[in-house]
Amino acid sequence: MPVFFKRIGTVWLGYLVAFVVLSGFYMALAATLPLNSDSTSAVLEAQDILRGNALLHGWDLSAESYDVTETLPFVIVAGLAGWHLSFYYLVPALLMAAMVLLAFRLCRILAPEGAWCWLALVAAPTAFGVQVMLIPCIHVGAYVGVLLCWLLIFAQSKGERLALWAAFVVLMVLCLASDDIIKYCFVFPVLGAASLLSAQKRRLEHGRLVLCLLVSMGLVHVLKTVLAHNGAFHVPGLWTMSFAGQERIGYNLSVLVSGILHFFGAYFFSKEFSLHGSGKELAHLAVFLLALWGVIRIVRSKTVRLDLFDYAALLCMGLMVAAFTVSQLAIDDASTRYLVFPYVMMALLLARHTRLSQAGRTLGLAGAVVYAVLSVPMPTVQIWQTNRNFPINMELARLGLRQGFAPYWAAAANSLPNPVRIAPVEFGADITPFHYLSKRDWYTQGGNFFLCKTPAQAAQLQARFGPARKVEAIDGHILLVWDKIITLPG
Repeated sequence: MPVFFKRIGTVWLGYLVAFVVLSGFYMALAATLPLNSDSTSAVLEAQDILRGNALLHGWDLSAESYDVTETLPFVIVAGLAGWHLSFYYLVPALLMAAMVLLAFRLCRILAPEGAWCWLALVAAPTAFGVQVMLIPCIHVGAYVGVLLCWLLIFAQSKGERLALWAAFVVLMVLCLASDDIIKYCFVFPVLGAASLLSAQKRRLEHGRLVLCLLVSMGLVHVLKTVLAHNGAFHVPGLWTMSFAGQERIGYNLSVLVSGILHFFGAYFFSKEFSLHGSGKELAHLAVFLLALWGVIRIVRSKTVRLDLFDYAALLCMGLMVAAFTVSQLAIDDASTRYLVFPYVMMALLLARHTRLSQAGRTLGLAGAVVYAVLSVPMPTVQIWQTNRNFPINMELARLGLRQGFAPYWAAAANSLPNPVRIAPVEFGADITPFHYLSKRDWYTQGGNFFLCKTPAQAAQLQARFGPARKVEAIDGHILLVWDKIITLPG
């Protein structure tokens, strides 16, 4: 076998081994967290697809469908290997491992001798990072698609090939149709970067790339129209966007600072100023401030010649942070999950423009290991026992209850591991269906039990549907069971 092919085989084998190791590691981190209704809903959608409902007819999904970027991986894994609850943790781990390795691959292309150690900022998640990247893994699948698109762009630098542009357009259409965040972390920044370079050089730059992006956005509209006219899922979409008021912007800035510090394990507020109190957090803060200073140094440098990737990375960071600050998106610290990709681009930008000697790279690697040890929470080793210790689900199974209702955060999360269909509802002046990550016919088919949180809700249920045959307190909830089938109109 020629030396070239042996080398290629060795490289791919190395990536495969790294992918398996990282997937297992991230799965062990993900399994430290309880089931979450957002993530569990993707599992339920995947199960419905495997039963034959390929277009998720009758489903009301989230603000975006996430069907290709997050639901499809569950479909593939469960379709190949059957269903096991551990896949709830495995699929997010696979996506996270793919994102990290694709970022590393981009480092190898962008900066063969760069400071790859900066990737530890996203590859070694803190406990907060685990919560926003693994459970739930919202947007991580989209980031995998974006990094693949960047690899296709750099592959074109070795020679224009129509097949690569076609693959780029197909991937972009599927990802854009699945998750709109790609517009803000990739499409708009790349278009802006191409415009800046064209203005600088006074000629059209990256014309084919711009054309492919514009064509992709048009095809996405066509695809969504076709799906809608063929009975596919319904996507409510985002609420009407508007600029936040002055007080809201102040709150957003507070959430921004708090969320970023939590993500990097640098939240030192309210902790004792000492080595054992806030020492670790202050060390992480120093790393983050060093990274921020590195980005500022790159922007202000008169010797660094910024190219398409550099401008796109900077525009991605600036655009998404600005959008977060002046919009209504911020709810709490977890809302800063929208900024994960800017962190990835920051790490890539720093890795590219930080030149290190061999000794420097060794020192950087040692520093990345120390950072990881101080960052990563203790993983669980009981991954294969994840289908135990779910008191509500186990009680429903013991009582033979299969169809019922609950508030959103208790509904999907208690549908596994024993299969129970729990439709989410809202408690207000009336008890109404919650058409969000749910299926319309769940409400017309009805059920014979309700889960609720408070005695007031339990009283409201019995006033509406009559006295329950059984009322039981379990795991912070109240379970009410009737001898009749209850349906909810609308």
